[in-house]
Amino acid sequence: MLETVDLSRSLKKKQAQNAVGELMCSIGEMQRHLSERHTAVVVILEGWAASGRGGIANRLLLALDPRGYSFHYPETPCCPTGRPSLLPFQRLIPPVGRIAVFGRSFYDRAWRAAADEVFLRDVAAFERQLADAGVLVVKAFLHISREEQGKRLKKRMKDPKLSWNVEAGDIEENERYDERAAAAEAMLRATESEHAPWTVIPATDESYAAVAFLTCVRDAMSAWLERAAPVPAPERRASRTTDAVLRSSMMTSLDYSGDLDGDAYEKRLEALQGRMHELGIAMMQSRLPGIVVFEGVDAAGKGGAIRRLTESLYPRCYDVVPVGAPNEWERAHPYLWRFWKEFPDDGKLVIFDRSWYGRVLVERVEGFCGERDWKRAYREINEMEGHLASTGVVIAKFWLQIDRDEQLRRFESRRDDPERSWKLTDEDWRNREKWGLYQEAASEMIVRTSTAQAPWTVVATNSKKLARVKVLSTIVDAIEAAIAGNGGPKTAPEPEKKKKTDTEKRKKA
Repeated sequence: MLETVDLSRSLKKKQAQNAVGELMCSIGEMQRHLSERHTAVVVILEGWAASGRGGIANRLLLALDPRGYSFHYPETPCCPTGRPSLLPFQRLIPPVGRIAVFGRSFYDRAWRAAADEVFLRDVAAFERQLADAGVLVVKAFLHISREEQGKRLKKRMKDPKLSWNVEAGDIEENERYDERAAAAEAMLRATESEHAPWTVIPATDESYAAVAFLTCVRDAMSAWLERAAPVPAPERRASRTTDAVLRSSMMTSLDYSGDLDGDAYEKRLEALQGRMHELGIAMMQSRLPGIVVFEGVDAAGKGGAIRRLTESLYPRCYDVVPVGAPNEWERAHPYLWRFWKEFPDDGKLVIFDRSWYGRVLVERVEGFCGERDWKRAYREINEMEGHLASTGVVIAKFWLQIDRDEQLRRFESRRDDPERSWKLTDEDWRNREKWGLYQEAASEMIVRTSTAQAPWTVVATNSKKLARVKVLSTIVDAIEAAIAGNGGPKTAPEPEKKKKTDTEKRKKA
């Protein structure tokens, strides 16, 4: 791509001014039409250091109604594995009717650090997910020669008013221009797609580059408006049973007869909770993030399992995220957005009481989304969890299962207990009537989304004691394996040592 760009392209100043004025008016008008169509827009402007991204991005911002856009220039953090993470950018995806302009995006570190194929694959998958969710993605890359970049960097460094705009690494980028150009070429080719194409813009002449960029944005908006049609709300219709449902052997082979006596349970629980206490500290110190997902049949014991997991952890070690129906603001974003914003920062354990799997469970069974949407969700979920795992996030997923007779017994027990009757709702009884549909949906979900990086653990919970021990031991094993794989200690340091380390860090900072 880059070698075919004519870097000598230019425009006369007056010609460029007229063109920019016309383009800004067109873009402003199209912004209003896109807002009326409830379309979210993501504009990504990448390019070489000193290629003029700031000034050119500002031309676009001046064309837009400030009430309908946001501009972002975030850093791209590296995770424990050394790979960049998409999370800071996923959290900034705009709701319908708004435009997000990225002057620095996930591509910044991707090509400057020659990101591996795994990350570029995750980026391409993420952009396809945005397009599938109805988000317009516009991408442009500003290209200049090594000589032009060197000249501009020297000029900036000599001018006190411009020197602030020379970032660490810009000079090195110029010195390693050929290497970085090869990485940029690989990035452009790996992430070029029909739903998110690249426009490479020659930026030797900044006036020409401004016109070319605004033209790129206008044309993308225009094409979108011409082909996009309002999407009708999905009909609320329960999924019907079919012979094609995939069934998980983990579900069909469950043994509900096991149990654990009180003394053995207390002993094992104490040991596992003590280990979780150590591992929670070790995760904070090694900056290891983790996610635990609890799904399952109503009254299968999710709340009790979460309580036994958290009661030995420091409050700053974890968060519990209860997931219900999305609110209006969450529905204005792509489906996974409300979970992206909850995913852990380094060193945190986030526990989901129900999760993104609602799309292929309750939304599928109750007809809250179309068949195309929930079928597409299998792939999107696997891609999302794969990216999290590749960036060093520990993932443990549990499906808690009781048989139908045990569920009825627990429902009746809750109904007759004034202190627990609030746990039982009319919705629980309605869901019970659709037991077969929910079991089929769960079975297919497990088959399609149990991967090497994020496997499901199916737990029979007729015996709550045995189930809680199983859950805790599985989480302990997963965290220990991750810490050992990162080269960290398997046991947490003593509190005194932790305090000393914190003091040393503060002094160093």
